[in-house]
Amino acid sequence: MKTGLPSRWRRAPYLVAAALCTLTTLGTLPLRGLLDLANIVMIFLLTVFVAAVWLGRGPSVMAAFLGVALFDFFFVPPHLSFDVADGQYLVTFAVMLAVGLISSHLAALLSERTAEAQSREQETRVLYQLARDLGGALTADQVADITRHFLGAVELDVTLLVAEASGKGVAFHEFHEYGSHRLNDLEYGFARSAYERGTIVETDPLAGMGVAIVFLPLVVPTRVLGVLALVPRSDDVDRVRALRPLLEAVASLLAITLERLHYADAAQDSELQVSAERLRTSILSSLSHDLRTPLTSLVGLADTLVHRQPALDEGAIETAAIIRDQAHAMHHLMSNLLEMARLQAGSITLNKEWQPFEEIVGSSTRLLAGLLASRKLDIQVPRDLPLVDFDAVLLERVLCNLLENAAKYSPPGARIEVLARTRGEALEIAVGNDGRGFPVDRIDQVFDLFARGEREPAVAGTGLGLAICKAIVEAHGGTIVAENRPGGACVRFTLPLGTPPAMDEEGTS
Repeated sequence: MKTGLPSRWRRAPYLVAAALCTLTTLGTLPLRGLLDLANIVMIFLLTVFVAAVWLGRGPSVMAAFLGVALFDFFFVPPHLSFDVADGQYLVTFAVMLAVGLISSHLAALLSERTAEAQSREQETRVLYQLARDLGGALTADQVADITRHFLGAVELDVTLLVAEASGKGVAFHEFHEYGSHRLNDLEYGFARSAYERGTIVETDPLAGMGVAIVFLPLVVPTRVLGVLALVPRSDDVDRVRALRPLLEAVASLLAITLERLHYADAAQDSELQVSAERLRTSILSSLSHDLRTPLTSLVGLADTLVHRQPALDEGAIETAAIIRDQAHAMHHLMSNLLEMARLQAGSITLNKEWQPFEEIVGSSTRLLAGLLASRKLDIQVPRDLPLVDFDAVLLERVLCNLLENAAKYSPPGARIEVLARTRGEALEIAVGNDGRGFPVDRIDQVFDLFARGEREPAVAGTGLGLAICKAIVEAHGGTIVAENRPGGACVRFTLPLGTPPAMDEEGTS
């Protein structure tokens, strides 16, 4: 750039323009008697045009004035004098000067536009090469290395700061090369300002900042990914400013590349999670299916030993009863595992019918009569509840699981409440108990697979009951939540009401 050149180099184009005018004068003097003055004027105009194309606007303007002066001094009578014998030559001078200035301006403008086009073409070419290299990058380290190599050619040290979420907000992961400028705390503050504001920030070396650093935010449509810090290796502060359009394009390419890497990592993580979930579901389904048959046989054989005639001795009967109860528990676990696997795989078809919910409450409490015998059961189900479209077998499993959990996590004699009511466009069912409630720090995890309400294994269970409840309720289009209440815990779930079919009048065909 001209502002950074020594003064002798800045004067050189003007000296060349003066030399061209001098050579034109010396070359046309021998032709003064042979050529008409109009033709000599054209030669001087050609010199001005050549100066405009080769040397620029300033030297060509000087060549235009100098050409008029030389033409007047050497070619217009009286010679070797600036006096003009004929006033018509003044018009010649004016036209010559005007044509020279206009042609020099147009030629210089054309030359500048050509240089700008060539510069843009060169920038486009190098940016295309950078985009191609960044397109093959697989990690942020590779992105940083490619950027350093590219910007190192223009004498810039590069530090790439990629924003990462942390417990205390946003932190920067720094990528820098050995021996490059290391950002201090104050410069990190400028980088954070560029990140938060999403605008370019420059430091001023004249204000005691030491070096001039440009911080370019890496902006994508939805957020700011980080900051690109650029430090010139020389004292030429204007160098980075002159390269600003190119550097902004580089920052844009970096942001797009980092965003691509982010989404590629997210897609890979999602694919791994899906594969792991599919494998886990397959294993659960296979194990539970293969183990149910021998467990069923074991339950039958143990039950046969308990009721055998003639009866075994008391110790053998007690042992057989324990085997039968444990086999029952294992069979129940395998059934839960198989059902959970089928629910997660989406292979269960709901057999939905319009029916009253109170029938499910009655059948569930009858199935758990033995477990609920030592609890105070409080059922509040209005008789005027509307019909609801649901799968009776699956909803019975939901209510049985909730009642079983309420009984297991409450002391003998405690109250267990079943409440049903309509709320808006849904039927809400709540099952609560008097007990210790859910752990406050884990209440959001109780519906996960194998999650337990208690950290200690004092209460028997596998942590599948609530997970199965959630899968069944969500398959019906409802929601389920767990919460603590004064003196105990409560699980609430909803079922969409919909519009029941119209009932035919009794006796009509």
